[in-house]
Amino acid sequence: MSASVADTGVPGRRVLVTGSRAPVALDLARLFAADGATVFTADSEPALASRSRAVTRAYRVPSARFRPEEYRAAVAGIVSRHGVDLVVPTCEEVFWLAAGGGAGGAGEGGEGPAAVLGRALFAPDPPTLTRLHDKAAFVTLVGTLGLRAPETEVVTTGIAWRRRSAARGAGAPELIAKPAFSRFGTRVMRIGRGEPLPTLGGLHPHAPWLLQERVLGEELCVSAIAVAGRLTAFVAYRPAWRLGAGAGVAFERLDHRTGAAAEAFAAASRLAAALDLTGQFGLDLIAAPEGVTLLECNPRATSGVHLFTPADGLPRAFELTDRTRSRDGLVTASRRAARLGLPHLMAAGSIRNRRDAATFLGLLRAPDALVTRHDGVGTPALLRSLAVQLRTAVTRGVPLTAASTHDLEWNGPGARGSGRDPGWGARLVEEVGRSGGLASLAPNLAGEMTSVRVSGESVPVTVPPPLPPSPVSPPQPPADRGPADRRPADRGPAEGLSYVIAPRTHFIGYAREELGELDSRTLRAVAGAVIAVLDRLVAPARLDRTVIVGNGVVSTNLLPELDERELRTLTEALAREHPDSAIAWRSVHGRRSTNPEVLRRAGYRLIPSRSVLFTPTTTGEWERLRDAARDRAVFERSGYREVDAPLDPATGASPLELRERIAELYGLLYVEKYSALNPRYTAEFVAAAQRAGFLRFVLLQRADGSVDGVFGYSVAHGYLAAPVFGYDTALPQRLGLYRMLSLQVARRAHAAGVELHNSSGVAAFKRHRGAEPEIEYTAVFTRHLPWPRRLGWAALEHVVRGIAVPLVTRAGL
Repeated sequence: MSASVADTGVPGRRVLVTGSRAPVALDLARLFAADGATVFTADSEPALASRSRAVTRAYRVPSARFRPEEYRAAVAGIVSRHGVDLVVPTCEEVFWLAAGGGAGGAGEGGEGPAAVLGRALFAPDPPTLTRLHDKAAFVTLVGTLGLRAPETEVVTTGIAWRRRSAARGAGAPELIAKPAFSRFGTRVMRIGRGEPLPTLGGLHPHAPWLLQERVLGEELCVSAIAVAGRLTAFVAYRPAWRLGAGAGVAFERLDHRTGAAAEAFAAASRLAAALDLTGQFGLDLIAAPEGVTLLECNPRATSGVHLFTPADGLPRAFELTDRTRSRDGLVTASRRAARLGLPHLMAAGSIRNRRDAATFLGLLRAPDALVTRHDGVGTPALLRSLAVQLRTAVTRGVPLTAASTHDLEWNGPGARGSGRDPGWGARLVEEVGRSGGLASLAPNLAGEMTSVRVSGESVPVTVPPPLPPSPVSPPQPPADRGPADRRPADRGPAEGLSYVIAPRTHFIGYAREELGELDSRTLRAVAGAVIAVLDRLVAPARLDRTVIVGNGVVSTNLLPELDERELRTLTEALAREHPDSAIAWRSVHGRRSTNPEVLRRAGYRLIPSRSVLFTPTTTGEWERLRDAARDRAVFERSGYREVDAPLDPATGASPLELRERIAELYGLLYVEKYSALNPRYTAEFVAAAQRAGFLRFVLLQRADGSVDGVFGYSVAHGYLAAPVFGYDTALPQRLGLYRMLSLQVARRAHAAGVELHNSSGVAAFKRHRGAEPEIEYTAVFTRHLPWPRRLGWAALEHVVRGIAVPLVTRAGL
């Protein structure tokens, strides 16, 4: 906290409690009001505390997680408008508030959110918050303070996770596995003695998992408040009843002067002093005969707040002076037990025996922290809050406890700098115009390319032609021939538009092509009939009338992290400008990104489009894998060398002959061998990509200077993608050109310190080199279109989700 908030004394303070959906927020509001404060609340969802008579005014504000700048500006506006002295966060919105101001605008008097919040926010700075919240960092901190923590291994990649699993023998000890960023005990897994580790996806250095020894003993918790490194409030308690295996719903106070609770008090005091901490925090510990072991920390309000009564004077703990505190400077709780009434009743299903039943019934005598007499928070308000959580759980596919914090939680540093010139999109549009339009880049492209600015960079936008293309007969299923007879010509009409600009080609054309890969005549007939029906179902949508944002007419677009407000404004503008076209984003994925959820909140449909793979190249583990080591050996004895394509300083592009060779090598692999529906790039595309700074091209060159392989790549937002990739397919396969090129792409990603976006295809090959699968989406906005077109898109989404995704998942792709 950067400045005093309480030099005028506790009575008469104006307090803003954020995250007011939380039960602890309701109790804090009551405690502050009882102490003479005027209490305001703020949350992005209907909140329990908003119905309390302790609250003078309740505000609805934007989502902290998905609209952080607007959220900070809204909270700062409340602070300025009402002269708030103290902002008390209760949930993980504390991270978004502590991050400070920025583009969110100024509060009253011309001050920005950072200045307004800096004077009132009761919280540590962001690095300290992260150090406490990140379970891996917290274990390290505990060790430096000489306190006891479980023996812990931090795993940052899927490669390391699988190796660790394979190394577990029959005598391997029990372990606890959990993500570094989580809450309410969600996703915590117990691995039994000798059991392998469970299959896990999404591991990377910014979202690691912990493998910890299982510590036996009694669980206890701490709720504490500190000012300038000294504890000002403290209570130790034990969760007396849980909702399943997660959050506690009933609590019993422990005497902090004796036994394990006294050790917990000493540990909390040492932690606060070491960090010079100002803020609220909770600890989870295990008490055993040898002492207490610290498991994790929550740098926010926790359930121990429910054990304080108005007579205890908890609001005084938030002061920066000792003037009104008790003689020893520490506020302690006096309530012996407390419970969350409705959640406690919902947890009755956990009763397993008579002892459980006796405990459960005994806890019914404890005060209900949610409903109190004459407060205004009754059963209807509780049911409304529960309904909001249930709706979020169903629509977002998350557990009920996770739904309670879905739009304000913080899961580590997700923001990623671009790594490329922010003007690249506008320059690409300029180069496309100079070359003669999209058709000059590839004959199976059509329409025009413009650019928009989003998230601080310009990105290209492809727009369909003013008039729909001339109708052509739909491609027919291939004849019934064996695998040896199949030719590239069987894969689809060369005159069709490429999938990079045409969603119908992507979802229908590619599906028809894959029929030729099925060996069963019956299966081909059935699949062909299903595709034909789907084509008719989606025909009203006119899929190819789609404006695609962020589209560089390549297979993989590296998108910036989207802001919800900016996205809504951009979408509305594009819908007005193109009233006859759907608005779409390709290459949307949720790996270290909130883009899928932001797009969904902005009204987009998320249609699964393909299974892509990511290789964790930020560490060196991938290169030590057996197949990667063999690829390296192939390259080292091959006589080839990797060189950057030379650029003519006068033109900013490679010589024409080399550009033609690059386009030829790509075409040999991706057009002639794989699909005529891939973009058929020309030398003009290579030149435009080079001049715009969009792609860099790398050659696989023999000693005599001839080029047999190439890839073109870009680096942005924490990833490297190589959407141009090809080699001379007439050369013997034993040369290993594909393997050598793949190795060099991964090496470029490693050198750049980013992950490799490995696109789709040859999934087994890539998995053997450490790649992990992820579903990628096409996000489509159709709300401005007539209802028949919207229904067509809806039909496509339901068929893809109901049929295609399960098939892909079952096939391990």
